[in-house]
Amino acid sequence: MATERVQIGESHIKAAVKIAQSGEEPPGKIHIYSDTRTQGLRLVVQKNKASWVVKYREWSKVVGYAWPEDERPLKTASAARDLVPIVKGLLDEDPVQLEPFLVARHNGRDNKAAIAEMRPVLTTWTIRECFAHFIEARTAASAKKPIGTNYIEELNRTLRRPELSKVVDEPAALLKRGQLENIRDDVEQSSGVSPSLKALSNVKNVLTYCCTQQSGKSGLDHRDMWWNLVTSDKQVKARDRKPDISDIAKTLVLAAEYLHKPLPGRQDGKRGVRPNVFSAFTWLVLTCQRANAGLSLLRSDFYADERDDGWYLAAWDEGVMKAKKTHVLPIPPRVAQHLFPLLEAAKNPDSKWAFASERGTSKKDIHVNRSAPLALVGRLAAKNAHIKGGKEAAVDLLTANGISYWTPHDIRRALTDVMDASGIPGGSSAVLAHEIKLSERLGLDVLSEAQRKEWQSQRVAKITSLAYGNPQHLDLKKRAMKAWSDAVLDALEVAQAPQAVELQAAA
Repeated sequence: MATERVQIGESHIKAAVKIAQSGEEPPGKIHIYSDTRTQGLRLVVQKNKASWVVKYREWSKVVGYAWPEDERPLKTASAARDLVPIVKGLLDEDPVQLEPFLVARHNGRDNKAAIAEMRPVLTTWTIRECFAHFIEARTAASAKKPIGTNYIEELNRTLRRPELSKVVDEPAALLKRGQLENIRDDVEQSSGVSPSLKALSNVKNVLTYCCTQQSGKSGLDHRDMWWNLVTSDKQVKARDRKPDISDIAKTLVLAAEYLHKPLPGRQDGKRGVRPNVFSAFTWLVLTCQRANAGLSLLRSDFYADERDDGWYLAAWDEGVMKAKKTHVLPIPPRVAQHLFPLLEAAKNPDSKWAFASERGTSKKDIHVNRSAPLALVGRLAAKNAHIKGGKEAAVDLLTANGISYWTPHDIRRALTDVMDASGIPGGSSAVLAHEIKLSERLGLDVLSEAQRKEWQSQRVAKITSLAYGNPQHLDLKKRAMKAWSDAVLDALEVAQAPQAVELQAAA
């Protein structure tokens, strides 16, 4: 190996390129031109290559080539000299950032732009991993502020949003303020203000938690919690939709019409409404529960009330309910009898859920998704139908039948009017779990088959005790549930009578 200390110039570069082009080894196998003008810069000539190398401390880093000309080319000594202080600085700060810088630099960026645009190689948590840690930590038995299933589903829904797809598997430490602002705006554009605010809030909550609890693993620095500066100047307008009881009943009739045939104008030939979704939809209509909580009902927690013939009890753990209180709801005999055929038609004997999803498997047992009942109304209203040939082929069955668009959540406002008319002003709060103070956890242990029968009998006794442990609330809820369900089912009987209402439906 021979080394020449020279101020590298054009003649030296030509000589180095000539040797590299020849394919022959230089004398001593390696010939080095060491630049006297810039400490650490070398032009290293070997067989087939003439490499620009920065020698700094224990590192020798190739930063470009005089030859071959198509591999990270550096044609002049001045261009190579300009890189030396930047390379040394990166090696001092974080050596793994050098390669991303060189990639950007040799993709046409100047030195300044390459530094600004480089994507450093990080081994800290991705955004997805930050979400996973947040959920794991906040559902641990020792969590100071545990989160429930509703919030977990909301977090996972945020992760699945297509607007996050480009960043969700990138290191959280690389997320930029502009990217988060774009996500906020894109979600608003595609889904509305409320989903946009929820997505923004979820990302901010996760980043803050990981920054304050796991700064090292997440790569987030408490000195620059910039995401807290990302806000929105939008607000969700309070909805005032309040469907008439007759509209609710006619919607049920329409939905039932398409359990066995496709919706008019649809090209897929599939039945318009799935039996399990229809039973879930009817359940929400008759109980006025929030979609996610209402559908998170275990089969084992819906059973006959031994203290009141014909009545049933439905119960939810405090972790499921938004109010974080155990909720027990009495189900009137008329409602139970109406629901039994629907539940049987949609039954999955292998599922633990009362309203099992058709997409569930033995390995992934899931209930009907909270969005399915909303989608049912949307399909009847042709809100998500495909447009072909510039014309909407699907029929808006709600408008065709004089029904104003509504969602299952709107029923909760209609409930209040029925309660007031029935002389039960506090009934809606009791049914909606706004004032129930029960806080004892129902518990759901992992049990063997041998323990299951004993567990079920104990659980039934426990739920019944909870329900009757506050007779005033139970009596109020029974009167409220009967008044509401009678109003809906009476209207349903009218809507089903051909002489009373003739609904427009596809043949």
